[in-house]
Amino acid sequence: MTKETTVTIVGAGPAGLYFANLCQKAGIDYLLIDASNEVGGQITHLYPEKEIVDIPGINSIISKDYISKLLKGVDKSKILLNTKVEKIENNKVFAGDFVAKSKYVILAVGLGFSSPRPLGIEHENECKNILYHLKKFDFLKDKKVAIFGGGDSALDWSKEISKISNDVHLIHRRTEFRGNHETIKDCKNLKIHLPYVPYSIEYENGKATSITIKKVLPEGEKEEFEKIYVDYILVNYGNIAANCDFGFEKQGMFVKVDKDNKVKNNIFAVGDICDYENKKRRIAPSIAECDRVFKLIQS
Repeated sequence: MTKETTVTIVGAGPAGLYFANLCQKAGIDYLLIDASNEVGGQITHLYPEKEIVDIPGINSIISKDYISKLLKGVDKSKILLNTKVEKIENNKVFAGDFVAKSKYVILAVGLGFSSPRPLGIEHENECKNILYHLKKFDFLKDKKVAIFGGGDSALDWSKEISKISNDVHLIHRRTEFRGNHETIKDCKNLKIHLPYVPYSIEYENGKATSITIKKVLPEGEKEEFEKIYVDYILVNYGNIAANCDFGFEKQGMFVKVDKDNKVKNNIFAVGDICDYENKKRRIAPSIAECDRVFKLIQS
């Protein structure tokens, strides 16, 4: 089966949905394809309760609500879910027996299918209270929680959970966070451990009861350890991404684009999948990229 359209958008995360909104408003025919069984990308799968504060024109919004807002501006009949794109050639998008032929192709696949990066310590996979993504926070009320990670998601988790528990620990292997440290500046119930890495787990009946962390010190110095008693351990070390570059030129692990987010021959990449100098992998820059590309295809 072949379908012809003006724009084919690969990926129904926030960038893909936003671009579909632009097409919808302008009356441009489009098709939105995603390999998952639901829209929203990592926002839906990993942190739907996360607060987003960097969207132009919106002071603050919960992730799942932002996805719902974007979805309202899209024609549902133009969304194909459970459709895994296998290759893109000459502005044709191939997904099994289905082919989408279009004037423009927009890659908005984020980091593609991925699996969470583990702590990497013994007995980790035997503990059912070690979690790698959260769809809600309320079950952590008054629980002892250890959070590992230093990016924006780990900081967001720390902020939200410390509102409902007074025993929250944030552990990061560096002396500085990769994410915006302003996120946690007023978190009174949060204990921060820098620079520490996970060392060992004590567990009972399939649940971790404590985790020992080791301080990162110069070689030769005496080792330092801390034990943290836990009800839950949350791991936010990012994800191990599957290959989603479709054979296009890469810059590191991402698709290389020019200053206009162009990959080649009317194919563009927006959001986390693309890379350029000083690229920031957040929603606000992705929106700016979509606006820039949309102006180009309209001109």
